[in-house]
Amino acid sequence: MNKFERILMTVFLVELFVGGGGRLIDFGILSIRQVLFLGLILALVWRIIKHKSYLDKNINTFIRFTPVTIGIYILLFWFVISAIIGLINGHAISVIATDFFRVSFFLVYFPLAYYIADERFSKTRIIKILKYSALAVAIFTIVVSLLGKTIFSSNFEPFYHFMNKVMNHDLFFRPSNSVFYKSHLFVLIGLIISLNDVLNKKFSKLDVLLVIFGSISVLWSETRGFLLAFMLSMLMIILLDGKVISDSVKGISNKFNRIIHSKKYLKKAAILLVILIAVPFLFKYMTLERFQEEVVVQQPAGQGDPTNQQEAKVKKEVNDVSVNERVKFIVGSKDILLKSPQNFVVGSGYGTEIAGRIDGIEMSFLDILVEQGLIGLGIWVFLFMIVFYNYYIAYKRDKKVDHLEISLMAAFMGVLLLTNINPFINNPIGISFFLVLLILSQRRKDSSLIEG
Repeated sequence: MNKFERILMTVFLVELFVGGGGRLIDFGILSIRQVLFLGLILALVWRIIKHKSYLDKNINTFIRFTPVTIGIYILLFWFVISAIIGLINGHAISVIATDFFRVSFFLVYFPLAYYIADERFSKTRIIKILKYSALAVAIFTIVVSLLGKTIFSSNFEPFYHFMNKVMNHDLFFRPSNSVFYKSHLFVLIGLIISLNDVLNKKFSKLDVLLVIFGSISVLWSETRGFLLAFMLSMLMIILLDGKVISDSVKGISNKFNRIIHSKKYLKKAAILLVILIAVPFLFKYMTLERFQEEVVVQQPAGQGDPTNQQEAKVKKEVNDVSVNERVKFIVGSKDILLKSPQNFVVGSGYGTEIAGRIDGIEMSFLDILVEQGLIGLGIWVFLFMIVFYNYYIAYKRDKKVDHLEISLMAAFMGVLLLTNINPFINNPIGISFFLVLLILSQRRKDSSLIEG
């Protein structure tokens, strides 16, 4: 890996982690993310040609056939089929192209599969870049939210337009003037990793800062899906830690005794359980911040003037439009899927309109099922399972799993839950994290085979 490739990889990852939707910088019709995407692929192709490594699987990852690579090829093939089905069904070509090019980001797997290696671009380096990027995004969003809540609260509109012009309309302001940014996903992931590092007492100042500022940033984003993902990730850490501690003994009673006699585990689990209990209260806070309570006056049947305070029943309801929209997507998707067996099996193709919308569907798995059918969703799930399967096989072989691997698996489980509420996994932001985990888990499995 030469200096140019190292710089290219660094810039690519930094842009992914801090660049939001990927259009902060445009080069004509191409965004900075698309340029870097093409640059990585071309860099690998040039390396293959320059070194004549056409049949060298160590360099030419296009022919390095592993379960991951095969799954990627099958998924890319199904993307083409979904685009064709969309054309056959008469969907708008522009929308089909948008859907297709968004998921074509999976092609970057091949250069990443070469460059991500201990001797080239290590896991430690990637996590370090992610943590610094997450901290930068956390501080940035906190500052923007603070400005919106204080200095510009009385005259918010000019501030709103200025910030969106600077950020190319990539910021989403809440009614409370807090801000959500798509790179908040990596703030959440960085927070999960750093918190586990801190609880394992293997942390740096960066981890402490990320836990503090990341928590504030995630809370102020008022994205309730983040809280649910965080809860699941914490639960996964508790379960995986418990499994690692108890696996060295046989029998349920012996395993239980091993766990309850581990003071370190019990202390860590207790802290995480306290966090888990606190999260639902934060969930309620976010709901009230985003959706105002409306006073509903109900007149009991057969009573007099509804304005009479003694006769009317008064209650408050939260107008949660977010949930209402998702209910519409579920009902609309059901109607499309049950319209014909073909829709359920192979999907209705890219460009499908769901509940009056052709993009921005908030529930990724539902979006995948409608457009790519049960076959397409099955391919996605197969690749999801490979991440956990690879780590499981590696662990069974050498009986080792470090706390970072536990953090990554826990964070990924949280992301899989989150993407059913906020669409991440089927766009470059979520795909990038998914691909990195596929590569790291495959390399971990391969290294355990060599060690074994």
